[in-house]
Amino acid sequence: MTGEKSGEFRGKTVEAAVTAGLAALNLAREDVDVEVIRQGSRGVLGIGAEDAIVRLSAIHRASPEPRPAPKAAPQKESRTAPAQRQEPRAASQNAPQVAQQAAQPVAQPAVSAAPKAPAPTAGTPDERATTAVEKGRELLSGLLEHMNLDAHVEIVPQSAAEIDDDEPAQVLNIVGDNLGVLIGRQNETLSALEFITRLMVNQQVRSRASFIVDVNGYRAKRAESLRKLALRMADQVTQSGRTVALEPMPPAERRIIHLALREHPSVITQSVGEGDRRKVTIVPKKS
Repeated sequence: MTGEKSGEFRGKTVEAAVTAGLAALNLAREDVDVEVIRQGSRGVLGIGAEDAIVRLSAIHRASPEPRPAPKAAPQKESRTAPAQRQEPRAASQNAPQVAQQAAQPVAQPAVSAAPKAPAPTAGTPDERATTAVEKGRELLSGLLEHMNLDAHVEIVPQSAAEIDDDEPAQVLNIVGDNLGVLIGRQNETLSALEFITRLMVNQQVRSRASFIVDVNGYRAKRAESLRKLALRMADQVTQSGRTVALEPMPPAERRIIHLALREHPSVITQSVGEGDRRKVTIVPKKS
């Protein structure tokens, strides 16, 4: 092999980068040395992914010296008698055997069983819930690292303002500075982050994850603020006797309003509207 052939190549994985390099250099795998410069990384939730980088260098091999062609030996006159002609009846004698073999059923290849889904995580419900919370914290910590955010994840109990008839859930609270990017408008980003984290944990532990994802206690503060708003508006409706409509809210926040006023003696709550415009109305009870 002559000529210098080398270069750096990228790919999603090391193998993909090597394949791209071989195609570009028009060389076979055994004709190159591979140096891995950087392993590829898929990141977390698609964030922080990096391509693999390899350097391929052609291997130079000395060409073997050509061997002289062997001299042809002198041919001797063959004295072998010509072969006698085979009788065609031999084929007819084997015909019953061939027919019998053709009549036998052909063995079908064995079909491998479909892979079984991972079994649910063993342990009591409390142990599975603890495992799910720890997996969630691990995933969120990896995401923060790939986003270069100076923050950490702590596990705290759910605030009293957020608890309804269900059991209190564990909260994965992300603590740090300048984390508004994780909350978004009307906490849409935070809700999406919670949904994706739960989905990934469910796939790993094969059990329903019921933890909550929060940022700097935003959900707890928001829940307490909504509860106070609901009581204040209920007093206004009681005094005026007129229905009050609140601003549009996501389902979780509307639920906090309903729960705050479900035992109120003078008002009832209703959700009206469609989609993003759905909101809570506080209506005076009929005497």
